[in-house]
Amino acid sequence: MAHCRSYLNLRKWLVANMVRRKGREPIARRQHRPDRKIPDYGHVLIICEGEKSEPIYFNELRKHYQMNNVVVTSADGTDPVSIVRTARHRQKEADARGKPYDRVYCVFDRDEHANFDDASQQLEYLRKRGFYPIRSWPCFEFWLLLHFTYTRRPFERDGRQTAARNCESALRREMPHYRKGATGVFMELLPRLEAARERAARAREDAKATLENNPSTEVHELVDYLRRLRMGNGPEGAALC
Repeated sequence: MAHCRSYLNLRKWLVANMVRRKGREPIARRQHRPDRKIPDYGHVLIICEGEKSEPIYFNELRKHYQMNNVVVTSADGTDPVSIVRTARHRQKEADARGKPYDRVYCVFDRDEHANFDDASQQLEYLRKRGFYPIRSWPCFEFWLLLHFTYTRRPFERDGRQTAARNCESALRREMPHYRKGATGVFMELLPRLEAARERAARAREDAKATLENNPSTEVHELVDYLRRLRMGNGPEGAALC
């Protein structure tokens, strides 16, 4: 009788052990399993004009989408050519470290900069090396204004008030508490981002058709690229909301 019980216990142990091992892969197969493919996110450098609105905005965007592969920094000068010069220098440093940026974006305003066209021409030449201009006419605040309304009415100098200042005034009529260098702007305007993207694209199309850039912006192109990059889809992927 004891012999029968021992036999039954042994049989139960064998069956249970077979069930446990059934779901396991052979050790050899586990060892030769190919590594999971990790998306290769591009490394991006964004050089902004000054240390106010633009770098704060793009840093907030970067943090919101958790993009550690994006570096946002200010240029060594405030004019467009200084921005391009800084961008080239930073890329040269990155290349020396063996980690060049896949794309370098230069964010600057038309405003009343005398070397705006020069900087634009330099970046057109550098495009094949991954440098891109992100320009606003007359200023970055026009991109923010598009979160509220669409307009193609030119902003012009009025006495001592520059076109950029007039654009800022138009923005404050929609966003009274706005100040240059203010934090939290990206998150506050995030619910309106899709509308701003559509209006910005529409304004650029009209600007190209009429040969009148004021007012328009290319900021939506950079925003779209960063959101696509966040999804790991590269330049042609779908946007991330």
